[in-house]
Amino acid sequence: MGRIGTIVAREIREALPATIFFLFLFHMIGLTKAVALDDFTFTALRSAGATAGALIVAKAILLVEALPMAQMSSGSRMFRIFWKTLLYAMMALIFRFVEELIPFVSKHGGLVSGTKAMMGEISWTLFSVLALWVLGGLFLYCLASELIQAIGPDKVKEVLFGARKESSKA
Repeated sequence: MGRIGTIVAREIREALPATIFFLFLFHMIGLTKAVALDDFTFTALRSAGATAGALIVAKAILLVEALPMAQMSSGSRMFRIFWKTLLYAMMALIFRFVEELIPFVSKHGGLVSGTKAMMGEISWTLFSVLALWVLGGLFLYCLASELIQAIGPDKVKEVLFGARKESSKA
């Protein structure tokens, strides 16, 4: 495998845990949204949107991890969890805002007119609730990531997938 292939393989390997986690989370959010709106169908478009959202958040996590400020926190593990959650959330919010903005820009023929149209037409309540879901998911992801770092990936695999040991009865 060439140098580019090695880089691509590493990127995929690094993005895979976040992608899987957020793929599940965003599909659950989509299902919840469908039920809340009394629309009991889960269309291919909703599924594609959830998948795209998971990929976007996974890429946002990789982008933040590449920034020097992501490694700046030297405090307690809990502080690092909150710090990274905040950084990931800011990046995910920017991506989410741009994702909402793109259709308006193409429909209204420019950034300024698209932004004005979006500000008036978007459901900010729904946008905020979905942002809270993502924030909660990011926090859980950061918490799990730090715990895996602290315990070690091999120990986590053993705990989750290893054979159950019978307790000795005396």
